[in-house]
Amino acid sequence: MYKILTFLLVLVVAAFAGPQKNSDKTIKKKEVKATEHAMIKVPTVQCSNCVKTITTATEKVEGVESIDINVDKKMAHVSYNPDEVKIEDIRAAIANSGYDADDVKRDEKAHAALAQCCQLERK
Repeated sequence: MYKILTFLLVLVVAAFAGPQKNSDKTIKKKEVKATEHAMIKVPTVQCSNCVKTITTATEKVEGVESIDINVDKKMAHVSYNPDEVKIEDIRAAIANSGYDADDVKRDEKAHAALAQCCQLERK
């Protein structure tokens, strides 16, 4: 009787344990490109409100990891994943928020909706 119970116990444990997975197996991962960086001219940026508007717009773009805008130099340093977004899409997001981005001209309706200080263009 003892042998039968032991045998049944082993069968039950084996049934619930299932096949063991080898945790040392190499898992194939999708090849991911490294983060790329780009400098974008933002000649119409004026102040910290402009920076906030552009930052908010670009953070909504999937694949943009970060953006750092230098108001004095009128340049934006963008870090992004090229598997998820193209630099043209980032420029378009900036332009759609009301600011020029390299050779992409700003959306005039968006520009007109900006705070008054952001609409002033210094020469």
